[in-house]
Amino acid sequence: MIEILYKSKNAVVIYKAPGIPSQSDPSGDPDAMTLTSEALREKGENPNLWLIHRLDRVVGGLLVFARNKKYAAILSEYVKDRLLTKEYYAVVEGDAAGDTLENFLYKDARAGKSFVIDKERGGAKLARLSYRALKTVETEKGSKTLVYVTLDTGRYHQIRAQLSHVGHPICGDGKYGSHDNKAKQVALLASHLAIDIPGEQIDVRRLPDLDTYPWSLFSAEDYMM
Repeated sequence: MIEILYKSKNAVVIYKAPGIPSQSDPSGDPDAMTLTSEALREKGENPNLWLIHRLDRVVGGLLVFARNKKYAAILSEYVKDRLLTKEYYAVVEGDAAGDTLENFLYKDARAGKSFVIDKERGGAKLARLSYRALKTVETEKGSKTLVYVTLDTGRYHQIRAQLSHVGHPICGDGKYGSHDNKAKQVALLASHLAIDIPGEQIDVRRLPDLDTYPWSLFSAEDYMM
């Protein structure tokens, strides 16, 4: 459910599987922060962690936790100043060429969804990302494209909403328009996390499970950039 991929006295980077909340929520389901804390405790280490950022429950990928208050403050400032590199793989529907997208996103808390709107208004926030196509394949259900996404902002459901808005919903993401019922999970993975802090450089990458559809449509070489 989680894998510890990097560990120091100040921080720990983990991979969380899709379907696991980043932190405890009303569902009571096992969450990434608690599971990581328990894993550290089992190794006889200090289990205290501080949450720095989150991933959507349905999205798998890399998360960094601070291991002390001082580092939590430092990491939080880096996140606020957009100095935390976060990059993603996604498999989208259609033949996507890649682009830079800049929109205003409005979060509808009741619907649990973000909507792209044409212009700024109360409650809307500017969202910007870039994506590029790595490979497109043809399937019996149409074209699928493996894309690599770089975030310039970190808005609620940003990648899912913006890619859907340009006609390329992420496979398995029915909330944002995917019709690919074969995908049992949202095909979005936080694959690269990097932050350069004086005295510590964190740079962690992880590939998706290439045995799982739709990631399995592409060879390992297709993920190399």
